[in-house]
Amino acid sequence: MTKTNKKFPYSSQIVWNVCVHCNSGSHFGLFVCDSFLELPIKEKGDVVKKYKLCFNCLKENKTHHISKCRAGICKFCSKLHNSILCSKNPNNNKTFIANTVSDIHAEDSTISSNNATVPAAQAVLLPTAIVYVKDINGTFQKCRILIDSASKGSFVRESCVNLLQLKRTSVNINVDGLSSRNVGRVSGFVQLEITSLFYKNTSIIVDALILPKITCDLPQFQVDASALNTFKILQLADINCLQPSSIDILLGADVFGEIMLNRHLNVPGHSLTAMETIFGWVVLGKTKIPCQRIILNHASYNAVEFQLDKFWQLEELSETKPFTNEEIACENHFKRTYIRDSTGRFAVKFPFRDSSDELG
Repeated sequence: MTKTNKKFPYSSQIVWNVCVHCNSGSHFGLFVCDSFLELPIKEKGDVVKKYKLCFNCLKENKTHHISKCRAGICKFCSKLHNSILCSKNPNNNKTFIANTVSDIHAEDSTISSNNATVPAAQAVLLPTAIVYVKDINGTFQKCRILIDSASKGSFVRESCVNLLQLKRTSVNINVDGLSSRNVGRVSGFVQLEITSLFYKNTSIIVDALILPKITCDLPQFQVDASALNTFKILQLADINCLQPSSIDILLGADVFGEIMLNRHLNVPGHSLTAMETIFGWVVLGKTKIPCQRIILNHASYNAVEFQLDKFWQLEELSETKPFTNEEIACENHFKRTYIRDSTGRFAVKFPFRDSSDELG
């Protein structure tokens, strides 16, 4: 099992090296370099050879050979090279047009209610991923996760736990959201083993609290697929991230550092950002669709109470086994018929069944 341990808070601004091809500091990586993408296939290959990059992931190949590259195969011909270098890539047969994503800043709109005018929020795409989660039989099931660094803990939907048939532990915890509003009481917690779809040797173990529902379908709106044109070369963790769908698991700050890797992509003039995780690249940010509802996924719980609950569960006695009808009858018979003689000894009549089978 492999775990990452690099911290990657959203608020941090990371400064990367300049592009190896054009020496620009506005981007990092050949897959977003306009001057590289405009080159013919042969010249692209020459650039990769010149800087001794991996033909599959376009990164420095000092740490691995292309045969051991963990990046996916070409999506056009299924061979072991990057899709950018494939002759079947339609973008190699036409002039590359930079900034194919239109301006995604929507005009300000307002919501009026009770004589008060409040600015409407822009719709925001939250980071989601499709992952494998091991069930009780050791089989991996696909689940959809939401990555939320503002949540103190991780959560899983009740129906997902039922599908996986995992053993749950009882806890008594209230979950609070924004403004300390009570979200609900959890019905227990389970331990999840979550694995990447792309990197099978990369997995994390998560203690997740069980809730009936985590959030509404995300995103709440249908987004035009052209919004991802800038990131089409990336290996997206959720290829259907623009289509509304349910969330099975929320991964919070307790495992956030294990999930995030050290690369992200900000395209100048665009509001969407791609971040690399152990599950692939996730996309987040504002879209051009105005939204009249804001989703707040922040959740917290009392960690001390959580640990105490786990402690008492270990210390508590096992449940008392219920008596059978015969055992109850024997106990009642003893209470009715026992006596204590002058020597202090107890005596009791033998119990007999009333409905004994006839012999012969």
